[in-house]
Amino acid sequence: MIRRFGIVFLWFSCLAFLLGSAVFFTKPTINADMFSLLPKSHSKIAYAEDIFFKQNATRIMFSFTGENKDLAHDELIAWLKTQNIKYTIEIPSIVTLADVFSDYKYALLSEHYKAQLVDKARFEFFYLSELNQLGNPFVSATLSKDITLSLAAFIADNLKQSQVFTLKNNRITRRFNQKDYNLIIASIPSNNLAIDNAILLAEKIKHKLLGLTNNYPKTTISYSGNLFHTAQNAKQAKYEMSVFGSLSAVVLLFMVFWVFRAFSSILLASLTVLSALMGGAIAMVFIFNTIHLLTLVFAVTLIGIAIDYAFHVMSDLASANASSKTIKISQGTKTALLLSFITTGLGYSCLFGAPILLLSQVAVFVIAGLATAWLFTLLVVPIWSFSLSTSSLSKSERVMGVFTFLNQYKLRVFVVLCAGLICLFSVKPAVLNSDIRLLNASSKELMLNEKKHLMLLGQLESHIVFLFAENVEQLLQNQEKLINSLQIINPNIQHNAISRWLPSQQMQKNNLHLFSQAFNNKVLAISEELSGESVTLDGLHFMTYKDLQLTDFATLLNTQMFVQPTLAGTWFSVSGISDTELAKSITAFNNVFIYNKPKQISDLLEEYSYYLLYTLAAAVIICFILFSWKFSLKIASVQSLILITSVLSILWLCNFVQGSLSIFNLLGTLLIIGLAIDYLAFYQINRLTSVNVLAISLSAASSMCVFGMLAFSKTPAIFSFGLTVMIGILVVYILSPLSILKPEKE
Repeated sequence: MIRRFGIVFLWFSCLAFLLGSAVFFTKPTINADMFSLLPKSHSKIAYAEDIFFKQNATRIMFSFTGENKDLAHDELIAWLKTQNIKYTIEIPSIVTLADVFSDYKYALLSEHYKAQLVDKARFEFFYLSELNQLGNPFVSATLSKDITLSLAAFIADNLKQSQVFTLKNNRITRRFNQKDYNLIIASIPSNNLAIDNAILLAEKIKHKLLGLTNNYPKTTISYSGNLFHTAQNAKQAKYEMSVFGSLSAVVLLFMVFWVFRAFSSILLASLTVLSALMGGAIAMVFIFNTIHLLTLVFAVTLIGIAIDYAFHVMSDLASANASSKTIKISQGTKTALLLSFITTGLGYSCLFGAPILLLSQVAVFVIAGLATAWLFTLLVVPIWSFSLSTSSLSKSERVMGVFTFLNQYKLRVFVVLCAGLICLFSVKPAVLNSDIRLLNASSKELMLNEKKHLMLLGQLESHIVFLFAENVEQLLQNQEKLINSLQIINPNIQHNAISRWLPSQQMQKNNLHLFSQAFNNKVLAISEELSGESVTLDGLHFMTYKDLQLTDFATLLNTQMFVQPTLAGTWFSVSGISDTELAKSITAFNNVFIYNKPKQISDLLEEYSYYLLYTLAAAVIICFILFSWKFSLKIASVQSLILITSVLSILWLCNFVQGSLSIFNLLGTLLIIGLAIDYLAFYQINRLTSVNVLAISLSAASSMCVFGMLAFSKTPAIFSFGLTVMIGILVVYILSPLSILKPEKE
């Protein structure tokens, strides 16, 4: 007994040392940020993303509408300041903008203003109309700097085009669908995106909002932002990980005790799982510096696979204990275990090329964990002795009787099953759905808030376009040409291109030339007559990127444009044009990209889904070759037929339940092929005996317990994976005994 526990202590001491060393040297972190799972974009776009949209991860937004929206808005503003949460969007005042652009006024002309310079009568009508608008803030703020109102028109038209909201009494406001809204767009400190901090801050904010709702019952308050998604997903993942893991462990230990009726069996099963978890953790910590929380939820599935090794070895040792004085693992079980580990490991290794980091982390965790569990069952478990309960053996013999009966009619079973599958797929074909939102477990309320805030910001139906060039002038000229081509398609498009505020040097020259012509033709005479001042064109110069960087406009400029010695880039959003028209328009330009992250990721997932389908087909072919070599061509054909019918049955049933198939259904199916090969190998090597049926039944029941619980997850990805494996295990458990034939090589 001392020797046994000494070996166990030495084994886990080595694992603990390796895990401690991995943590000490790599200092890993755990996060629940969904954006961290996404693959990187094109190198230039990825760089621009990092510059322009990095703050989006820390951005939060609130909207207020109703009777007391102003009071609720101001109270939350005061509270946010106490939490070190700052504004990220500040609208410059009209006076500030007038100071920034007044030195370049006649070179900065809006399209609307240029249209008024066509003739004298038209300009006079425009000029008098603007002056007669009482309280026009643009005229009053700029008239002393520019009597021609070109500066007023430039600022007014650009603000109307670039901003969907206005500033009233120091509040960002927006009128939408006949309602007035107050908006708060703020940024949280980046350290609050850590899991525990995110949950804590999100709860504090929601508690404050609940208090505001109670104090101002006639005010509707909505919130959104990555912080709340992170908190919700993290809480859900932590809950599911603890509940699923605990329930799985309890049920598994109960089944083990019922079969073996000894606490040593529970101990060895638990230690096998613990070895697997520690081995997986060691490999993942060494390889990945940051581990996603969703990885640990998927890694719960390792329990259902690793414990199978212990079941087969303990059953084999118990059988040897009952029939022989020499207790050791049979060669058949060793061979089947090796085949099981190799096939499952190869199946998960396909995830290394996945476009989502989560899948690669799951693959590393499971493969390393299974390797550790496999070694533990071969080296440590055999030093114990086991016996099987008579009740479990009697029930196993009943199940074996059912399988023996079905084996007599295997041809009919396959014919009916294949014919049924053909009919089912013709009535309801399988459909792939690669929407990236399958990763999100956020509540419906939060998703609706996000949609509402995108509408308030005017971004729900807009497209984002990135442009790159070697220098500023080329970049601005390309943007102006692209905007012109889009306006030919729809003159009423809305956009926030930075070239509105910073026209290219060529555009400024054209503007000044047009203004000079109007001046020489006396079109602007009314402005001089009414003001008593003269318009002078002397000493004017063009505005440059460097000039604007030295003004109060620099903050907004840097949110949309960057300039380096050999590369300049900018982005803008545009609405009022279809996806097809926009895609067609940008083909005439170099280094112009439509930025649609969700669609790009979904396209990658769809591509990888087809890759997994090919992988499933390749797995069946490899298994056919392997079984042909190990057993016979006839046996390999029957086993391959079982794999194919099992896969098709799983995919159709999941498609029927969910309405479509996702990449996570295919991942689950890939795992099922690995488990199915395990069952086929054990049945063909150890035959249809009560002990073998008991071990496989216990393996199937434990796996269904673990994966079946995942089918109750609120995260669509985990639900799809769990449902697939639960259905798949049931299918292969019923069909795998039909593969038993007498080997021709015996």
